[in-house]
Amino acid sequence: MPFTEINELTKKNQEFIHIATNQLIKAGKTDTEIKELLEEILPVILEHQKTGVTARSLYGAPSDWAASKTAQPEATDQPPLNENPWLMWLDSSLLLLAIIGIVNGAMNSFNAGVNYGLITMLLIGFGVGAGMYMMYHFVYREQVQTGKRPSLVKALGFLVLATLAWTLVFFLAALIPSSINPPVSPFFAIVIGAGAFVIRYLIKKKYNIRNAMQPMP
Repeated sequence: MPFTEINELTKKNQEFIHIATNQLIKAGKTDTEIKELLEEILPVILEHQKTGVTARSLYGAPSDWAASKTAQPEATDQPPLNENPWLMWLDSSLLLLAIIGIVNGAMNSFNAGVNYGLITMLLIGFGVGAGMYMMYHFVYREQVQTGKRPSLVKALGFLVLATLAWTLVFFLAALIPSSINPPVSPFFAIVIGAGAFVIRYLIKKKYNIRNAMQPMP
């Protein structure tokens, strides 16, 4: 509708258009955008003013109407989580290595823990991390995809298998000779743990990796 037809509006409706236009200008709308927005409502306002209905009654306060046309939609869509098996395994392993390093180092600082060797720490961290990913892959992945909880029998079965595998990892770690598995001092155990946390954080931030130990958001 041409802007000349604004003159056909009542004083109250002209005031509505004037205030709304100023708000749209302040919001950074171009002349073309403003014209398109006003041409959407002018015919409606003209039609209803014949029966005494004002633009404010139709659209509320002019500033509110203008704000509704300039509000930016909220970005609610989250990028999909990365389910690359190697990255998920690395993510779980680094988290476990960080926990093992910090807890073991802190306990050994007070002579209250087992002094693990370097290879033992790595084997436990990456071995148990692999088990955590396998639990996700065979049990919880279906829940992520379909929203349905896994059957109790299936979950318990794989939990038993994972526990046996973790026990085997700890058993094999204990067999590693100290000649190739030097014990790690409490200080360096904490350093290794803290380093694993930092590396995991950076990798997770870069690749948006799904957490195998917390598969559902």
